[in-house]
Amino acid sequence: MRIVAVLVLAMSISCMLPAADAPMSPSAKKLNSVNCAKVLAERNVVETVYGVKLRFTEEVNNLLEGSFQGNVETKTGKRAIKGIEFEPVKYDAEKDIAQATATLKLSNIADLVDKEKFNIDKFPDKIIRRTAFATSTPDKARKVGAIRAAEIDAYKNLYKKIGGFTLESNTKIENFVLKSDTVKASVIGALMGAEFMGFSWDGAGDDAVATVKLRVNTKELSEMLGEKIVDFDKDFIEAEGQGAQKTEAAQKKGAGGARVKTDVIEGNVNILP
Repeated sequence: MRIVAVLVLAMSISCMLPAADAPMSPSAKKLNSVNCAKVLAERNVVETVYGVKLRFTEEVNNLLEGSFQGNVETKTGKRAIKGIEFEPVKYDAEKDIAQATATLKLSNIADLVDKEKFNIDKFPDKIIRRTAFATSTPDKARKVGAIRAAEIDAYKNLYKKIGGFTLESNTKIENFVLKSDTVKASVIGALMGAEFMGFSWDGAGDDAVATVKLRVNTKELSEMLGEKIVDFDKDFIEAEGQGAQKTEAAQKKGAGGARVKTDVIEGNVNILP
């Protein structure tokens, strides 16, 4: 049985890891990890303000074999941004984990945004707040990458609720016996306004699976876009996504320990399960 039920994401090697033949000093590690976390937090702010483009496919190739394959790709085009500020960066020297929280007041980019498309004047005091983690240590990078992978998976699941998706299937039966059953879901779209609500871990160690929760304020997004979106009667639409440190961990989801919640909103730099 082949199951790839959670998203595995490789973080940017140039940002995350030092060269194998060039060991870094503790001070260099800290600077690299901190600066990388800041850049990633800036990226997350841009994704919230301008949106992230999504392309995904999910496919069950053969129900008899329990074969599932999921792929998600995202892209954020070149966007002008200014006025991003950072809360005090947290750094765990023992684990070499940096946490950066970037904030942006929407009024600071009023002259950069297409006001015919985005009505941000209704929210002059709205502040976008996004957190990111980074490391310069290779054996910690998988855990940081799992959180980002879970975030992308949550983007996909959130878009499926708001924008919908396309599904096609094919089932074949011979002499009353199921011979094959395939299902494929896909979408190409963009999602903006997502807020990062925190993450948790299922399991322990290298087999732990990260779970990230995102939400969209439907009232604010509808007023900002000037059009009604699905489930407008609800204040928020929420979705969770999952990310593994390695492909093999997908088969062990939930094993090895209970869910451990990590409250990143309060700035807990200890992200390890």
